[in-house]
Order: sequence, then C-alpha cells, then structure tokens
Amino acid sequence: MRKLVFILNVFVGGCGQATNKQADVTINETVSEQIENDSTIQNNPVENFRQIASDETIGNRTLKDYLSDEKIPQTFKIVFQQRKNPDVDEKTLAIIDSLFSTDKERLPFYFLLVTRTMRWADGAFAEPLGMAVKEYIESNTQQFLTYFSTEIVLTQFDFKQWAKTTLYEILIDSEENLEELENTRNMMKKNCKGCSFEKIKMIDTFIEYMYAEYDELQRRNKEWEKNNL
Repeated sequence: MRKLVFILNVFVGGCGQATNKQADVTINETVSEQIENDSTIQNNPVENFRQIASDETIGNRTLKDYLSDEKIPQTFKIVFQQRKNPDVDEKTLAIIDSLFSTDKERLPFYFLLVTRTMRWADGAFAEPLGMAVKEYIESNTQQFLTYFSTEIVLTQFDFKQWAKTTLYEILIDSEENLEELENTRNMMKKNCKGCSFEKIKMIDTFIEYMYAEYDELQRRNKEWEKNNL
C-alpha cells in the first residue's frame, strides 16, 4: 500500500498529465462515438487546456459576466485565470466547497472552476478535492452528466480528469479495492433513474476511464520498480 500511495503522489500532482489528444471534443450526445475513437494518450496538458473566450457561455451567462460578478470571490477568478495556484488556505479551499453550492446562477462557473483545478492540483489541495469529486459524482450524478452533455466549454479531456481524480480517491480510501469502482458505478446509476440511454452510457464510459487509468498506473508502478529497485 505504501508503494501505491507513493506512486499516486508522484502522479496526482500532475492530474493533467495523461490526456487525450482529441481533448477539444465535447462529451455530448455523441459520447459513445467519441469514446470509440479515443485511443491516443500523450503527456501534454498545455495542448489539452481549453482556453475559453470571454463571450463564451457557461450555463446562462458568459465568462465575462462571471468574472465581473461581485458575488463570486476574487480568489476564484484569480485561480480560474491561472494567476494563482490552488492552495490549502481558506479562500482557495472554498473553491472545492463551491461544487455543492445552492446558487444555481453561479454553479456552472464553480463547476468549471473545480474542473480546471484538477489540471494542476497537488499536495494538500488534491486530497480534499478528490474527496469532494467522488462525493459529487455519486450524489449529483444527473447534474454532473448534464454539464458534460450540454456545456461546450467542457471537453473529453475534462471528463477524463474527473474519472482520474475519482479513481485516485477510491484507491487511497479503499486501499486499492477495485470493487469500489463498481460500487461507484452502481451509485451513479441509482442516482440517474430516468436518465437517457446516452447518459447511462456516459456512466459506463466514466468507469471504463477509471479502469484504463488504473491499468496505466500499474504500468507506471512496474516501470518505477524496474528503475528503482
């Protein structure tokens, strides 16, 4: 277990490291078609970072509207613009809490902000982030899937980041018990009663991404052992 956690610490710090070069493809109603074409993984988080124009819409408002909104903490805006890395101080930890905000008007921005922090979260910030992400996808499944079905600014790469962050939380919390992945699948489907076939398939794809990331993690572990033991 200690070795697993060590390797996780090495790679969780760069949550955006294993990416798909078709990152600008949005997870939408054609998600199954996109997944079938998803076979290339590369280490280039900058290339996969979707820049968002100020006039692009998130929810019912533009990015410019959110960034000028006085009710959104200034720290949130600074982190969103990559002028500050998320840390463990009270102001940046509030970003994680915003994922469960009841403010429907600003929640789309908060969701996008949390998603972006996954690309560079490390250390103490990554731990509460992972816990919150797992809780969110299991308890707010329909909202999670709706965002990735409707928001153009969210990419396939972002979808994978959510899967990866959830996987690392499961591995650390369950001591590498892969049955927990199936428990998460069942929990998501339980909270998605009445969902369309496409959204149910998105859940399965989400879990498949976690299994694929686990296999990649095992490969890295073996490579590390070969070079260091």
